[in-house]
Amino acid sequence: MDKRWIRGGGIITVIFLTAGVLLAGCNSREEGIPVTPPVETGIPVVVQKAEEGTLPNEQTFMGSIAAVDTGEIYSKASGILTKLHVKKGENVKQGQVIAELDSSKQRLDVKDAQARLSGAVARLEQANASQSVTATPSARELAEQSLQLAKENVERIKRLVEAGALPQAQLKAAEDDWIRAQNSFRTSTISDVKDEAGVAVSSSDVEAAKVSLEKAKRALEDTVITVFKDGTISELHATVGDVVSTQAPVAQVVSLDQVKVTIQVPETERFSFAQGAKVQVSIPAAGKQVEGHVTYLGLTASQDTRLYPVEITIENPAHDVLPGMRADVSIVHTQEHKGILLPQEAIVDEDGTSYVFLVKGDVVYKQDIEVVAKDEKFVLVDRGVADGELVVVSGQEKLRNQSRVTIEKTLGKGE
Repeated sequence: MDKRWIRGGGIITVIFLTAGVLLAGCNSREEGIPVTPPVETGIPVVVQKAEEGTLPNEQTFMGSIAAVDTGEIYSKASGILTKLHVKKGENVKQGQVIAELDSSKQRLDVKDAQARLSGAVARLEQANASQSVTATPSARELAEQSLQLAKENVERIKRLVEAGALPQAQLKAAEDDWIRAQNSFRTSTISDVKDEAGVAVSSSDVEAAKVSLEKAKRALEDTVITVFKDGTISELHATVGDVVSTQAPVAQVVSLDQVKVTIQVPETERFSFAQGAKVQVSIPAAGKQVEGHVTYLGLTASQDTRLYPVEITIENPAHDVLPGMRADVSIVHTQEHKGILLPQEAIVDEDGTSYVFLVKGDVVYKQDIEVVAKDEKFVLVDRGVADGELVVVSGQEKLRNQSRVTIEKTLGKGE
């Protein structure tokens, strides 16, 4: 019985081994079957069908209000602010005093300069008086006449001595008189020169003292801060007790008699505006519509938006149109623009060119376009896109030419 059990166990073992070999063979055949790669997923995009259309004769550009004339008020001197005469929002006139600095030092400087000028004037008057006493025209003439008479007397006596009519001693006496006359004349001349020099120096001192006094008075005036034009105080940058310098503004003044509207327009619309041309401006917040005139046409477009700035100035006598308010500027064209109408979101601007992505099947193609006109929502093109073609309006940032895409949504016109 033991042999039969062993023999039977061997049969069972062979069966299990055979099954293992068969299973291993099946696994080997399955591993040799090629695996199907996963399906590539396209980049999700939103598209819209291109349609023929027109832009209206009247176009409106949204802008913002700003003051035409705004300026900072600076102090001409540095010091401690001791008085402030205005508040924010207060109307001011040109030349009006709005603040004062501590002027105690400047006042002392003025007094000192005045005293110096008075002393210089007194010295000049004294020099003039001395000159009039010691070197008058009559005194000089008398000294010169005495010198001439002494010279003539010497010559006369010399001739008589030589003729033997007078003794030699008289000639010696006449020559001594002539020498004294020369010395007297020389002394009067030197005194005259000294007096003239003294007057000149005193005159110079007076002029210098006048200049010093003028500088001291101007320094005193600079401690008073005034407004350089009519307007409204919009900002105060200093308060009483602050140290004011000449480098930082004390206040800001804004004139609201005129305000300007700045709008951004595409290159196709820039030439719809002309310098000085009249346009209609609507200010919703003020509930009014006014006429303005173009005062500036931008010469360069923004690198980000490729739009040109245009400024329109409007009169604001009631001061009810304030900086920061929204303004809508409208222009009317002589004829409507016609072409393929696309939403603004579909356009990609790069390196001075504009293009869109067209969807054909499940692939997109980069297509250059030429913009004819645009408004706040739509762009009108006359080449590059045909009526009915699908244009990507969302998801372009991930696209390249011939990228594979998946359309998530197709928008209707105006969505």
